[in-house]
Amino acid sequence: MIPFKTKLICCAFLVVLIFYSPKTIAQFSPKTVRVSFFNETLGLPSWKLTQLPINPAFSVGTDLRVHSGKHWQKAWGVDFYYYYQQSLEHALMLDASYRLGYRLPFGLQANLHAALGYKHAILAGQKYELKNGEYQRVTHFGKAQANIKLGLGLEYPLSKRYAITTDYKTMVVAPFGDRIIPFSIHTFLGVGFKINLRP
Repeated sequence: MIPFKTKLICCAFLVVLIFYSPKTIAQFSPKTVRVSFFNETLGLPSWKLTQLPINPAFSVGTDLRVHSGKHWQKAWGVDFYYYYQQSLEHALMLDASYRLGYRLPFGLQANLHAALGYKHAILAGQKYELKNGEYQRVTHFGKAQANIKLGLGLEYPLSKRYAITTDYKTMVVAPFGDRIIPFSIHTFLGVGFKINLRP
């Protein structure tokens, strides 16, 4: 039986994904492919980037709808993330994303990122529970969580089809622990590339 919180998180995520009617969803088609490689850390954003622990992460995404003007660009899309933190967890995430960008005359574009999604966390190592006065190993299939991401990034076109990117994002995840620590904060620093499917 699925716990109530898990059902609630899954339902909220499905509502976000099916916000538009099926006719509107049919109009969405991939405009780009985005691939990024990140370093994930547990904690608040920090300027001491060279002292952060190394936890590999990557994401693959696409922009399903893009509106471009002379300088401004808005894009809505979907992103899939995976990260591995040796001391804590593996995590899979699926996000609905939004990006607002401003392109400078020489091509560099500054982006503001926002995302809302589902996170499935799988604990690293074994899990134990107290049963009949002693700790016994139990099976752990992972924990359902909701996440919100906000970040800043830069994008520079190499050609009409290809661009390189760099991003710094903060993520808030809930539920995390008990009532004392109801959420956790993560940061992602990474580089990647973008392929325009319709240059």
